[in-house]
Amino acid sequence: MRSVRSLVTSIVFVLILVALSATGFLAWGLAPQLGLDLVGGVSVVLTAPPGTPSPVIDRALETIRERVDRLGVAEPDITRQGELNIQVQIPRASGRSQQRLLELLGRTARLEFREVLETVPPGSEQYEGTEITPGSPENEEVVFADANRPEGQDPTLYRLSEVLLTGDAITEARASFQDPVSTQPGDTPGWRVDFELNSEGSDRFGEITTELAGDPNDPADDRQLAIVLDRRVESAPSVQSPITGGTGVITGDFTEPEARDLAVVLQTGALPVELEQSEVQTVSATLGRESLRQGILAGVAGLILLSLYLAFYYRLLGVVTWLGMAIWGLFALTLIAILGRTAGYSLTLAGVAGVIVSLGIAADSYIVFYERLKDEVRKGKTPRSAVAPAFASAWRTILAANTVTIVAAVILYLLAIGSVRGFALTLGLSTLLDLFVVWFFKRPTVFLIARSRRLSELRGMGLRSGVAQEAAPAPVAGGSR
Repeated sequence: MRSVRSLVTSIVFVLILVALSATGFLAWGLAPQLGLDLVGGVSVVLTAPPGTPSPVIDRALETIRERVDRLGVAEPDITRQGELNIQVQIPRASGRSQQRLLELLGRTARLEFREVLETVPPGSEQYEGTEITPGSPENEEVVFADANRPEGQDPTLYRLSEVLLTGDAITEARASFQDPVSTQPGDTPGWRVDFELNSEGSDRFGEITTELAGDPNDPADDRQLAIVLDRRVESAPSVQSPITGGTGVITGDFTEPEARDLAVVLQTGALPVELEQSEVQTVSATLGRESLRQGILAGVAGLILLSLYLAFYYRLLGVVTWLGMAIWGLFALTLIAILGRTAGYSLTLAGVAGVIVSLGIAADSYIVFYERLKDEVRKGKTPRSAVAPAFASAWRTILAANTVTIVAAVILYLLAIGSVRGFALTLGLSTLLDLFVVWFFKRPTVFLIARSRRLSELRGMGLRSGVAQEAAPAPVAGGSR
């Protein structure tokens, strides 16, 4: 009696989980988060220079993640791929939004404040012999170009001092619009970026502007402070008086999106290393929907063929398999949806393939058990006496086979990059779920059927169908006459 109670309890436990999963989909709006190859979008791989330390790549990844989050992009998938690569996948990004994201992701956004030592305008005598300094050495004098030159004209060149202050001191940055009507003398109308500095940066900024302001009674003594972003001079205002309070303004020929993006990258900080866009892949929404449709069709077709085979070959046991496979599929979708909500996992076409492959693995677990049970019945045992040794033998086989698959999936997930990891993840999780369903649903259900004489002796039970035969007669002692 205790054994029957435990079997029933196991089935009830599974049914409760089924009810919770169904409620999540129907009432709570739970659904798998789809990757860009199923809904369209953009994927970009950012690559750091060879020899970049691993902690630097990790810091760059977190900076990129914060930038994307501040833009309000829904369902991004940002992961590290290999030693030097960061992959950013953003579903449903297209057109201008896609181009804006691509420009923002790899932008180093290194902000520097340097004193202007000399301005070299185009056409001047020394202009031809002046070369822009490659890289951005902090402790050396450099020559950078004006970022806001008119199109088609040569840029103004600036000979600059060593770095006096960096953007690391910025704690807040925001885009604002300076109305031309209310512009005060010395202000630049249009979009700009206001920033605030931390206490240490504020003190240092005050010291710098005090030194550059010079004699307050002699405007000619005022010097310029260049605001440099990624080795280009955004603006170079004259410092007419010390600037205290820890605030400043970056002006330039900014459009509204440019000013907002600059505020985002200054707020989140500069990338610790310059990244190159080594691969950019765009998937249209139409192609994504077609991929999703074909993936669903492949899964449904495989499920229908498998169900027909099991029903024909195993009869009533085939119906048990239908229920078990339905429960397994619901749990797999629920787990994928929960991972999408909590860990940002996006189901890709490769992930769908992993689930479909797992479908065959799950069906094989049922077949192994049923065949072991049929072997025991062939030996002359009743279903009730045969079910326990049959499951014990089958469980060892199922556990060994599924463990090999799970270990392979884990190794593939750790070593692979890109969508292959999605395949490995769904394959491993779905195989693990198969063990759960086999133990908590299939085992107690078949055990209870075998205990019922009425059900176990039904003609359509399936224990004597297909290759199963009646038990062979025992040989006569002494041989033939």
